[in-house]
Amino acid sequence: MSLKRRLSLGLTFTLSLLILLQWALITLVIERVTETQLLERLESESEGLLASVEINPDGSFELNSLRISSLYQRPFSGHYFVVCTEQSCRQSRSLWDESLNIEPIPSGKRVQASLIGPNDERLFTLHRGYYKQGHNLTIMVAQNISALDEDIFQFQMLYSLVSAIGLVLLLFIQWLIVGKALQPLQRIQKQLSGLRRGETAKIDAKGPAEIQPMIEELNRLLNTMTRKTQRSRAALGNLAHALKTRLTLLNQTAEREAIKNLPDIQSSLNQVSRDMGQIIERELKRARLLGSAMPGQKVELEQEIAELSKTLQLLYRDKSPVIDWEIEPDLLFIGDREDLLEMLGNLLENACKWCRKRVNISVYQNDYCHFVVEDDGKGCDESELSQLPQRGYRADESVPGSGLGLAIVSDIVDSYSGEMLFSRSSMGGLKIEVRLPLIV
Repeated sequence: MSLKRRLSLGLTFTLSLLILLQWALITLVIERVTETQLLERLESESEGLLASVEINPDGSFELNSLRISSLYQRPFSGHYFVVCTEQSCRQSRSLWDESLNIEPIPSGKRVQASLIGPNDERLFTLHRGYYKQGHNLTIMVAQNISALDEDIFQFQMLYSLVSAIGLVLLLFIQWLIVGKALQPLQRIQKQLSGLRRGETAKIDAKGPAEIQPMIEELNRLLNTMTRKTQRSRAALGNLAHALKTRLTLLNQTAEREAIKNLPDIQSSLNQVSRDMGQIIERELKRARLLGSAMPGQKVELEQEIAELSKTLQLLYRDKSPVIDWEIEPDLLFIGDREDLLEMLGNLLENACKWCRKRVNISVYQNDYCHFVVEDDGKGCDESELSQLPQRGYRADESVPGSGLGLAIVSDIVDSYSGEMLFSRSSMGGLKIEVRLPLIV
């Protein structure tokens, strides 16, 4: 998951949680404030009703209508009361022919509750217990809060809509801020891709303070690796030159008249000289696998294959092989040119050596870059196919060679994390397919 996406998801979760908690807190506060105001109002109404109660000597009671609000006189006004003693109960005219059942409660106790009233109204009620003139009274005062609930619900919906719009705006602003903050990293990513393709030798982009030390260390590492590679290749070249000079002296010694009279010794010297020569050539070719300072350079495949074909046709002029190639238009090889020439040179040379007349090479690209080389020779037994890339292995000892060509190709393919496949060609000879992963 990208850093930008992580930041966006984290902020989205945090803001959503914050807005949800804020929504819940505001809703709770509104409900508490509304409930407190309702209780204060109902408490005042209950005290007023208590003052209007006049108890007769026989225990019955009357309500002084002058002290009762007109809200309790209009039918289904949403304001109701019920007053009860041990003997009887009276209720407000606003209940009309409806009734509310209440339970007697002891003096000094207060109970608040919600219940369904006339016309399915949602009522908020307050029960109070009183003691007046030697009698226990229970007074219940109720108010319809359906409209209040609807107002609270509308407020919640409006607040949710405004919060959602605010969340989207905040996320968009955050997306712009994060995108701008990550632009240096995107430039660094492009330069890393250019470094892989060989378009640059170091990273020039400047990054944030947290990233800049890593860029500097990476550039130092690239410089160190380049210097070490150059020193290693130079050392190998010097060593090969020195050894070739000694080999020349060894060959000259083997040709002296005194040595010619000792054929066994001369044969041993010649064999040692040939073995050392092969080792030197092998190590020089392996040195090319170290790559160049800019290993991702683009190579024109068609041009290189055309030049290789001409060289091999001159080398095998006695056979005059016909080399056909088929390459996808505008296809480029992204890698070290020396690696490409070494790989294709060995594959085509091997095909020209064993072919009768025709050699075919095709290059195409899908998930991998494919190089397919075929010849019309006698081919190779299937039991020997797996042994072909082994160093020094030769399927036919009658044909001159060192047995190193396919082994070197195998080393190059391994250095690119690719694979090399052997099979019988439709032309009759050997088919070698090399698959190299794409470098983008």
